[in-house]
Amino acid sequence: MARPSQAKKREAILDAATELFLESGYSRVSVDAIVAKVGGSKRTIYAYFGDKDGLFSALISHLCQKIVTPMVSLDLIGLAPDRALRKMADAFFDVLLAPNTLELHRLVVAESPHFPDAGRAFFSAAPSISYRCLSDYFAWAENEGLIKPGSPYNRARLFLDSLTGDIQLRCLLGLVDEPDKEKLRALSDEAIDIFLDGIGYRRASLP
Repeated sequence: MARPSQAKKREAILDAATELFLESGYSRVSVDAIVAKVGGSKRTIYAYFGDKDGLFSALISHLCQKIVTPMVSLDLIGLAPDRALRKMADAFFDVLLAPNTLELHRLVVAESPHFPDAGRAFFSAAPSISYRCLSDYFAWAENEGLIKPGSPYNRARLFLDSLTGDIQLRCLLGLVDEPDKEKLRALSDEAIDIFLDGIGYRRASLP
């Protein structure tokens, strides 16, 4: 287990590398530049992360863990499907369209062709976790007889993917400065209504 001072140093390196990578991209940032920003030496970075590739992979995982924290902390079990989907949709939009999420998404898409591990790390730590959180809820709801049988994971993917629509792409391309909250609400209301019909939900006496 790393000592507090080591953990603090590792965090400082990740923070410095994050700022540089998001600003300039992977290929245009050198280990020397990171050292100049955070202090210390190359040897320290190599000791913690192995090499620049290892640092970049650790950075992707580090950022994704921060980004998905609101999703992981959601407590959906015990809620009726309409309320659970509303709670998930609100949290999903907050995460999906947050400036730091969009910056990370752009970076990963730009670097994945040359650095596939970045894409794998991003998908494992972000979309997959979101799908799994909702999948666990659907499995519970089916077991409780609230919805008809089906694949919890496929349902999670279909519902969350239906929310991205074109708004995520517009934000990634810089065509939208700030998403319209009312339009997001209307989109999610429509998606929830359609989805509840599809999974055969019948309103029950749940909170």
